[in-house]
Amino acid sequence: MSGSYFLGAGIHTCLGRGLGANIDAMFGPLPAPQVTHVRLGEALEPTPTLLLSGAPLVDIEQRLWRAIVGVIEEALDNAKLSEAERRETVLLMGTSSVDIPASEAIYQRELRDGLDAHPLTANSSIGELADRVRRRFGFRGADYTISTACTASANALVYADALVQAGAAKHALVVGVELFNIITALGFQGLGLLAPDGMRPFDKARGGIVLGEGCSALVVGAKRGGAHFHLRGSANLCDIFGMSTANPDGSTVSGVIKMALDSAGVAPEQIAGIKTHGTASLLNDEAEAAGMRQVFDALPPLCALKPFIGHTFGACGLNELVLFMGVADRGCFPATPGVCAEPSDLEIALPQTPQPLAPGVFLLNYFGFGGNNTSLVVANAET
Repeated sequence: MSGSYFLGAGIHTCLGRGLGANIDAMFGPLPAPQVTHVRLGEALEPTPTLLLSGAPLVDIEQRLWRAIVGVIEEALDNAKLSEAERRETVLLMGTSSVDIPASEAIYQRELRDGLDAHPLTANSSIGELADRVRRRFGFRGADYTISTACTASANALVYADALVQAGAAKHALVVGVELFNIITALGFQGLGLLAPDGMRPFDKARGGIVLGEGCSALVVGAKRGGAHFHLRGSANLCDIFGMSTANPDGSTVSGVIKMALDSAGVAPEQIAGIKTHGTASLLNDEAEAAGMRQVFDALPPLCALKPFIGHTFGACGLNELVLFMGVADRGCFPATPGVCAEPSDLEIALPQTPQPLAPGVFLLNYFGFGGNNTSLVVANAET
């Protein structure tokens, strides 16, 4: 059983620009969050943030566009698509904030210039950014924008696979993007969910998230080519327990995992490792830990990637998939040195050094703000 193959990727996070730089950094120390100050009335609110490497918060109106173009070019080059194949490629974007950073910058500039400024009116629709990408790269296929909080780019990949498997597209380009913006920063600051000292998922000292910036792109297709990984199965399940957390009893988490495993045609004991969602917030970690235990008699090796790049929200589905694939291609299971070194109150420990990893089948979890939950089953072995 096999879904779409992952033919070429590009990524830009706080770890670096380009796939090689990001994967190299995954074998180093965890990055320290920067403090980005956001004005709220007369006060400056500090927000811990992991910004794009080599891309300071200047020229905000063009910063998002440069990041997107860079990762798409990298993915297309790695996929080695012909010009004809590129033209027919379908585009799917997964994001929470779309181009709100640029809209905020335009609004602030117009205020300074004494113009009749109105917030968030720079673009006409949530699909404007995708349309701009399609025109820039000459894509003639359809384009879609998916915004389902933290699961957005994971869901974009699921829909891309459906299009390819149905024969509606030979290739699809999935893009996940999330850049720093005031609305998101103040929203999580107001909820008291920010952790200035870094993210510590499942750890007894876990205290919340660090805002992360990230942009990635992935070309998928029906033919294997030189691909190592492919999508084996997936599932999406909504949870109406609360606006900001999954049901802490783990029932929704276990439900979406079981659906994904059924979709992939694999049993729990065949999973060689799990990339957790791992937000380091109290209830979300509790729900994820409970849900995994309801599926697995003995938990397979677990990893968490947000300590390296922060929580990149709508882009985390693709960012974390690309990082996991890159580390796995080097034959290692990711480690988070200093995070959850000992079993916590959730009785979970994370690897402190990279562990040898053979080809196999893996589960990647994403549990979104507002109750949207997605699990992906990916494989770099035909089992």
